[in-house]
Amino acid sequence: MSEGRIVVEKANGVARMTINRPEKHNAMDVQFFREFGPCIDELSRQAEVKAIVLTGAGRSFCSGIDINALAEFGPGSVTLGSSLSEPFGPLQSVVRSLRACHKPVIAAVNGFASGMGMSLLCLCDHRVASEQASFAPGFIRMGLAGEFGITYVLPRLIGFPLALKFLSTDETRDARWAEKAGLVDEVVSAESLIETAQALAAKLVEMPPLALGMVKELLYQGLESNFDYQIQSEAYAASILLGTEDFQEATRAFLEKRPPVFKGR
Repeated sequence: MSEGRIVVEKANGVARMTINRPEKHNAMDVQFFREFGPCIDELSRQAEVKAIVLTGAGRSFCSGIDINALAEFGPGSVTLGSSLSEPFGPLQSVVRSLRACHKPVIAAVNGFASGMGMSLLCLCDHRVASEQASFAPGFIRMGLAGEFGITYVLPRLIGFPLALKFLSTDETRDARWAEKAGLVDEVVSAESLIETAQALAAKLVEMPPLALGMVKELLYQGLESNFDYQIQSEAYAASILLGTEDFQEATRAFLEKRPPVFKGR
């Protein structure tokens, strides 16, 4: 996974995924869709990876889909091991893999994010942006309404009225607007972007992986469920986590007044 559209570097429990097409502002082409989902799936399976940082090479995070590649997305034109036959099935498999990943994913938005690139960062669990980042939906100007789940995720991040206005007017917004709106969690200098994202990832690496994955799953589930179902789900999660070595380690570490060492089992 060291060459191609996605470059992966791993160290200290953190995998950094870099969208690697800087000459095209990291626009998504067929090769991107072939690589991204399987890469996320593989990192999700690797026990040594505890958190993922997603960023872009060069000056852009991701400018969306490459217009020249759209013609290639006909039925059966790309195979990712999915039985989906509709034209956009391969595209949707990318975001399904991202949402299904039980490990925390941090978007380090280094520059321009537009269209499906903006949808992609919305699907990450945490978002840190450079002062040089900018954001544009990019759909309505192309006669499109949205893709990659943006009409589902964006209203939950910034609220329905603002999401409707943002998508409808298609105005490009800067990083400070995105922070105020709730689209990103934090804005930092370009020089400290990766360091800040890595520092957050390092904090998450120290947490018990099974509990971290379950709190992520429960929170996303809670967006759609009712209160009674949610407390039952929490009880079910607790019944599993109470039997883990990590829970026993957390208890021992608390009593012994020392930092815990979690192993994800």
